[in-house]
Amino acid sequence: MNTPKRAWIQVLFVLPFFLAACNPVAETQTSAISGGIYFDCNKDGKCARDEVEIGLAGMEIRLYHGGCGENLVQTHQTNEKGEFLFSGLEPGEYCVFPDFQMKNCGWSGNLPTTAISRHVTLESGMKADVTWFGFGTLAEDGQP
Repeated sequence: MNTPKRAWIQVLFVLPFFLAACNPVAETQTSAISGGIYFDCNKDGKCARDEVEIGLAGMEIRLYHGGCGENLVQTHQTNEKGEFLFSGLEPGEYCVFPDFQMKNCGWSGNLPTTAISRHVTLESGMKADVTWFGFGTLAEDGQP
């Protein structure tokens, strides 16, 4: 084989590897959703997060891709401060929903004082902080 023809064959063999190195694949950044659940002592739907309106630990939170109840993605329990975090999420529509089977949190008569779900649209690399979920007692004095 003559030298010019051989050189072209080598170039054609190496060219795809060179082009691949010049066009890196876009890295997908994962997203996250955080929030919490608190005891809404005065039932006003606003989280003071103080010594009275405390975060509720051990509450189960469900994350659905799409609408609530459609495609369960993850479940977590709130930490000792009442906070939760869903991470490693792809962009898209999500619904965050507390498990109302555990709504009494050890206290009888507690009901939601805020909307019972949060809808979030995530973009790549985004961290969304949703409004905290509130639960309040039916008692007149506001005590659990």
